[in-house]
Amino acid sequence: MRLAELPRIHVGQLPTPLEDAKRLSAVLGGPRIYFKRDDLIGIGLGGNKVRKLEFIIGKALEEGADTLVVCGGFQSNMARLSAAMANRVGLKAELVLGGLPGEPRPPVGNLLLDHLLGAGIRYVDTVPRWEFGVFLEEVAEELRGQGRRPYVLELGGSSPEGMAGYFSASLEMAGQFSAQGIEPSRVVVAVGSGSTYGGLVLGSMNVDPTFEVVGISVSRMSDYLSDKIPELASDAIELLGLDEAPAPGDLTTYDQYIGDGYGALTDGACEAIRLVAETEGVFLDPVYTGKCMAGLIDLIRKGVIGKNETVVFVHTGGSPALFAYDKDSLMA
Repeated sequence: MRLAELPRIHVGQLPTPLEDAKRLSAVLGGPRIYFKRDDLIGIGLGGNKVRKLEFIIGKALEEGADTLVVCGGFQSNMARLSAAMANRVGLKAELVLGGLPGEPRPPVGNLLLDHLLGAGIRYVDTVPRWEFGVFLEEVAEELRGQGRRPYVLELGGSSPEGMAGYFSASLEMAGQFSAQGIEPSRVVVAVGSGSTYGGLVLGSMNVDPTFEVVGISVSRMSDYLSDKIPELASDAIELLGLDEAPAPGDLTTYDQYIGDGYGALTDGACEAIRLVAETEGVFLDPVYTGKCMAGLIDLIRKGVIGKNETVVFVHTGGSPALFAYDKDSLMA
């Protein structure tokens, strides 16, 4: 295993807590649910991207970069945390934020924080939302013309280095499971671009094969993920020096909780956000964790996840996006 040999910056407050969500578990009538609180990771209001960026920025610094070029939506957690972590280590951040043509871009939520962090911000129209085409390379070329040294990040940090962040998280969780004397049957996590989920799958296959990693997609269909994630993982196992990589049939993902698309609020997410706030005093977000928890709740109610199981819900952060949504929709 080569994890310790990879260039890395250390800014996250690790390990993040593993909390017993007793009241939520009781309201749902089981299973026993734990929260892995990566929303409490520290810098920039936290979230799962911190783990990825520790390795990504480590590589960027090793290559002599002075600027991160980061893409995402107007409420991108990746953009916010890239800007925050760039500030911590003395880099600049240029954010390329995409959305549908004519979509409002008010400076609220994550976008407000991007401005406060002093990041360069450029808006582009993207259809679909995650298709940035040549925009990123055009920005990088412009920066090179100014004498700067850009490092272009993959969407969502979905690179081998990004996946290393959640392979490392799986080692951390295995230690916590042992210390707290629990044996989860499943770890449930939101799936966007795929490297958080994929890193945890690599961990379960190579470190602790006692649990299944369940992905709740917030944007892509399962057929796409079953092809894309093994492709990402094949590069990551070479970087990390691992033996086992997933094949499409090894993955468990659900795509029926996406609703009208990435970032579109669903009734299930609204219920999940309110329920977790009312039972545990924990805030989920409408884009990732709200939909993921909606999926977990539905799988429990359908009996797919049994009442006597122990389940870990990975809280990947994103709560600033709550302030970008219409309050009447969230409270209805």
